[in-house]
Amino acid sequence: MDDIDCAAERIEAFNSVALRAVLNRLDGPSSSGVCVECGCAIEAERLKANPQARHCCECADEIERESRRARLCGPR
Repeated sequence: MDDIDCAAERIEAFNSVALRAVLNRLDGPSSSGVCVECGCAIEAERLKANPQARHCCECADEIERESRRARLCGPR
């Protein structure tokens, strides 16, 4: 088996795992409509796009910024 075959198998395995994760999320419980971080209502457009959303847009953006900073700079 050459490197290309190994890479193709790894990609196929990764895609399979990713697909299962997405399908499991879709089967998960729907959001309550209230942000677990700040307690404000989650925007209707956000819930329409992601019925399992647990954070409002503002809190989700802040969480993403913190996560990105931790990946780039390390934990504080």
